[in-house]
Amino acid sequence: MFKTLKTIFLEKQFRLKLFWTFLILVIYEIGQNILIPGINKQKLTDLIDSQYAFNLASSLTAGNLHQFSLFALGLGPYMSALIIWGAFSSFKSFQLDRLSKNKSHLLKMLITTIIAFIQGFVIAQEVTSVSSDSVLNFTFFSASFIIAIILTIGSVYLSWLSDVNSELGIGGPGLLIIAGLVSNLFSGIKNFFEEYLIYFFNFHSIVFVFVVIVGVYFLLMIMVFMYQAEYRIPVEHITISSEISADSYISIKLVPAGAMPFMFGVSFFAFARYLILFLSSYFSLKNSLFDSLLKNISLNHANGIVLYLIVLSILSFAFAFLNINPGDISESMQKNGDYIINVRPGKQTEGYINLTLMRMSTIGTFYIDFISVVPLIIGLYNPVFTNYALYLGILVTLVSMVLTIIDQVRALTEKYNYDALLPFFDKRRF
Repeated sequence: MFKTLKTIFLEKQFRLKLFWTFLILVIYEIGQNILIPGINKQKLTDLIDSQYAFNLASSLTAGNLHQFSLFALGLGPYMSALIIWGAFSSFKSFQLDRLSKNKSHLLKMLITTIIAFIQGFVIAQEVTSVSSDSVLNFTFFSASFIIAIILTIGSVYLSWLSDVNSELGIGGPGLLIIAGLVSNLFSGIKNFFEEYLIYFFNFHSIVFVFVVIVGVYFLLMIMVFMYQAEYRIPVEHITISSEISADSYISIKLVPAGAMPFMFGVSFFAFARYLILFLSSYFSLKNSLFDSLLKNISLNHANGIVLYLIVLSILSFAFAFLNINPGDISESMQKNGDYIINVRPGKQTEGYINLTLMRMSTIGTFYIDFISVVPLIIGLYNPVFTNYALYLGILVTLVSMVLTIIDQVRALTEKYNYDALLPFFDKRRF
């Protein structure tokens, strides 16, 4: 711990990263407090209550619909754009892999802008309040359009901030997501204690609060264990002495996809609802079709929960193999003269890693599906439990993001700490 703090304060490069991170957090906090005018608060409350997916997606991606600010949409449009980009990239005919880094980034931001405008316009039409004595005398459409533009600008700017933090700061997009999660979590904690320890204070409420605190503590311990647990495949090096290579291994997390399937799945699910609502406002003759689609992709409906489960499962396996590429690992090992005991280098090694990763991904997918879907299923019978899925999702994402940033900070500090990199190094020889 002391060495980590020493590195943070003494290394100029690390201090510079911390400065950029702090500056970006300040900008993010300012943006979260720039409220958008012309909003009917009662309509906004009704929208949040009726469109659970919107609130969930915003809360998990550094946004906050309750506080209708410049960054209300969060990084949801950017995450949806990345999913769409990944889907098109899988088709070789589009040749997206041949684009330069700048061109591909511009296209991603263009998709983000389109998605953000669709989401912003749908929300604006639901919550816009046009007063008859308004000085500017806006019509309902023009007021909705302006609010949609403001939300779009905020979402695109927040996406740009996340890219800047990835390049110059610490934590990348995860840092902004953590900031939004903490803000939403503290707001929920505040409301919880006010309700049970102030407004409805009695012996039963005290017992209930105690049980909830203990339950959350054990739940956090389980989450930390699930995201830190890993399966280690021992690796042998033919070019390095056995004493040095004794602790070499390939690490595969028990939940290799992390919380990414949860965040991207919720964002894409919410975008599907935004898109249907957007289209329904222009195709009034097909309202019955749109109403049926909205009903069947609602997280308050059994069909919607099943579809959400399928999306989460697919994304969980996809992100696991995106984070860990068995082919690249096998090829690198073969070039460096490394091997797994009793496994031939090349295709057999790739197959062995692939099988191990598939097993870990299956466990991780079951964990993510269980955490995400069970509260929604219970919510079908008791709607109160549906709200618990929001805070459970916040805890899952928060734990994953915090542990990821801790690993990144540890890696950066060990870059300047040779004792951590070479524990076997004997300084007395020099």
